Amino acid sequence: MLKDKKYIICDMDGTLIDSLGVWDSVDTALMERLGGSADPAEVGPRREALLRELRAEKNPYLAYCAALGRLCGSPLSGEDILALRDAIAKDKLTREVRYKDGAAETVRYLAEKGFTLGIATTTRRRNMEIYRHENQNLIAAVPIDDVFSFIYTREDVTAIKPSPEVHEKVMAALGAAPEECLILEDSLSGVMAAKNAGIEAAAFYDSYSDGDWPEITRLAAYHFQSWQDFLTAAKAELE
Repeated sequence: MLKDKKYIICDMDGTLIDSLGVWDSVDTALMERLGGSADPAEVGPRREALLRELRAEKNPYLAYCAALGRLCGSPLSGEDILALRDAIAKDKLTREVRYKDGAAETVRYLAEKGFTLGIATTTRRRNMEIYRHENQNLIAAVPIDDVFSFIYTREDVTAIKPSPEVHEKVMAALGAAPEECLILEDSLSGVMAAKNAGIEAAAFYDSYSDGDWPEITRLAAYHFQSWQDFLTAAKAELE
């Protein structure tokens, strides 16, 4: 898995951090504010499906918010709904988001072993800034800038995952070959992006991608139930 690898590229939401439930609560509150109703079990899968469908839009998150507005019968513009979503999200992202169990320990270990770590995410830059500078849960465990050498966000690409664009940009900037990289992901879109870039992926189980897990495990070179399982496998190779 790690033989001949130099670069480890991590997804953020659902992989490094336990945030998908937070985004579900954000979108549930948003839909209620828009005059609609939301089944909590449908919010996450709907977001994943819509963002996959809208990935070619200039601003997929703006298009996503406009779609929620139509679903709720709201007269607000997509821009206004996106601003409302941002306002609802800021407090939750600052106070509630934490690393997934074992993630902080693992990325620190990999950095100490000499791998170059980076983040490639569809998360927007403003949210990454919250995670880097304001979220004390993350800062106390392991500050993002202490272990990650590069960060690519939604604003750095024209097309989101499953497009391979972000990984192609990472490789171009690093002068890296696909076989020198390993991508850590939790979602089907993310694993597809790795596959489309010709890079091996290690997939991590997340309950929010449960329905996609059979396809994720089919496409990913490696798959793990937890960060602890991945760390055990990494140590078996490196020590």
